[in-house]
Amino acid sequence: MARHDSKSCQLRVRITAEERDLLEKLCAERQKGETISDLVREAIALLIKPASDDKSGTLSPKIQAELQRLATLLNREPRQVEEACIEGIVDLIESKCTVPLIVMETHLHMKYRAKGGQEEPPKPP
Repeated sequence: MARHDSKSCQLRVRITAEERDLLEKLCAERQKGETISDLVREAIALLIKPASDDKSGTLSPKIQAELQRLATLLNREPRQVEEACIEGIVDLIESKCTVPLIVMETHLHMKYRAKGGQEEPPKPP
């Protein structure tokens, strides 16, 4: 038995039935024939090696800076803003809306801050 196959390297985690159902649903939606363990291993790999050689999923320094500016403007975590931007793009593609919610929220924050004479709003590229 190789070292990485030993029981000392196994991780046991308790999850609720609802969490298990959601994980199984996610596995099925990805259509890769994965198990929950495969999905959890991938998530752990992303957490411990976020800057791998595979650059898909990493943002350029310029975009990272813009993301941080938007997060500060909206008083949110950068990850929340990133997710909202992706949801907005999906909404536009699926024609659910004409203006994504993140864009409307940003405009409202810029108007509010302009009235108070606070921070300069981000400039469009």
